[in-house]
Amino acid sequence: MMYRAMCGALKWQLLLVSICVLVTEGGKKKAPTLHPGDGRPRNWPAIREHIAVQWVQKKDCARDSGDGDILSFNHKGFIAELPPGKTTDGQGKPLREGMQFDGNMNPETNEAEPLEFVLGTPTLIVGMEAILRTMCVGETVRAVIPGPLAYDTRKGFFPYGTSVLYEMELVSLKKPGKAPLENLPGIPKSLPLASGLLLFLLAIGGSGYFLLRQSANQKKPNKVKKEGKKKR
Repeated sequence: MMYRAMCGALKWQLLLVSICVLVTEGGKKKAPTLHPGDGRPRNWPAIREHIAVQWVQKKDCARDSGDGDILSFNHKGFIAELPPGKTTDGQGKPLREGMQFDGNMNPETNEAEPLEFVLGTPTLIVGMEAILRTMCVGETVRAVIPGPLAYDTRKGFFPYGTSVLYEMELVSLKKPGKAPLENLPGIPKSLPLASGLLLFLLAIGGSGYFLLRQSANQKKPNKVKKEGKKKR
């Protein structure tokens, strides 16, 4: 009798747990289906609620990125989860969970070539942009992005509902018109010092030239007087 009672109590506990899980999942809102350039307004904080983010490297910094900012970042993309029974893409190519499908590593040189992106432009999937907007230079994240915020709108790319995992590292951030010279590509960091020295030398040279001109102007009247006396 005691064994049966214990089994009955366990069944009820499992049933209650199952009901709680169903209620929780049912109450959770599904991610909206958004794709680059769809013209729909972006509520970035609400979008990020649907993305599972793990901070690999995080800093104490001002997070003030906005539309128009130019970001440069490294990334790798993997299939996080496939829908049940789906193992191929629209062209019949095999897919598997954990498979890498995206990245900025140059296969010829085996070196990372950071991808440049302007916030607010229709280029990246919405989930990637949502996370990049929260990152500072030098930070690294691992983000699991659900299908509606990833590739659900690209027909045949992945089965509908495929979630992806992106590893992203923010390399640089430039705000239009406010980028310091040392952060611009192709300009050495020593250039501001050299420019200051050149301006200093030009200032000295200009002062010397001014003094010479002034001295020459003071001598001219004496010459004019002497020439006048001779003519008389």
